[in-house]
Amino acid sequence: MVEPPVLPQPLASYKRMDQLHKSLCAAGAAVISDVFDSLGLRPPVLDTALFPTRGTGHPFAGPAYTITGESRAWATGGDREKLAAIDAMPPGVVPVWAGTNIRGVCCFGDLLASSMQARGCAGVVVDGGVRDTAYLRTLNLPIMARFRTPAQAIHRWKVTASQTTVQVRGAIDDWVTVEPGDTIVADDDGVIVVPQLLLADVASRATELSGNESAARQEILSGLPLLDALRKYGQL
Repeated sequence: MVEPPVLPQPLASYKRMDQLHKSLCAAGAAVISDVFDSLGLRPPVLDTALFPTRGTGHPFAGPAYTITGESRAWATGGDREKLAAIDAMPPGVVPVWAGTNIRGVCCFGDLLASSMQARGCAGVVVDGGVRDTAYLRTLNLPIMARFRTPAQAIHRWKVTASQTTVQVRGAIDDWVTVEPGDTIVADDDGVIVVPQLLLADVASRATELSGNESAARQEILSGLPLLDALRKYGQL
């Protein structure tokens, strides 16, 4: 019997991480939120104002690539730090744009979104604005944004750092901390963050809970009374 090849550690680790992200995406944000509750932790759900620019039915998950900025007036030139941050994005990441005090202007529009798609981003989360939304709907890049606006950010809002700890607006708590590499899961129910240290445990529990919920759903559809289902499955 031929033994399977042993993957180099970085590749093996990457494949394992990809499997965890896929399992979390399949389980969904709602199940993941319930897992946090079961662990006695507050679910790190992001602002309920976030909306999908492509419409519903485009879930995504991946490691956070963080970008932060601030409202700032400057006289000339574009935002080179913003462009450099996008150019450095590796495939599979989820850019998390922390707008902080951004107001009324976009973090990006059609050109920068096109670049993020070309770089292979899994999806994008924007605690701030986007523009060119008609074009964004045509991209194969799911984006969750807090608002839309025709106004550009140049001379109004500037990127100050990337791949650093950021805070974005939350649903349960006012602010949610996101570290580079934390897992972001987004679907029709919203966006939730899974810290790196909890990834394997949350993914395992989410897969188990999702299976239990699927079984309960089928029995309830077949007429099982809710109180009987509660006794059998322990949670509804």
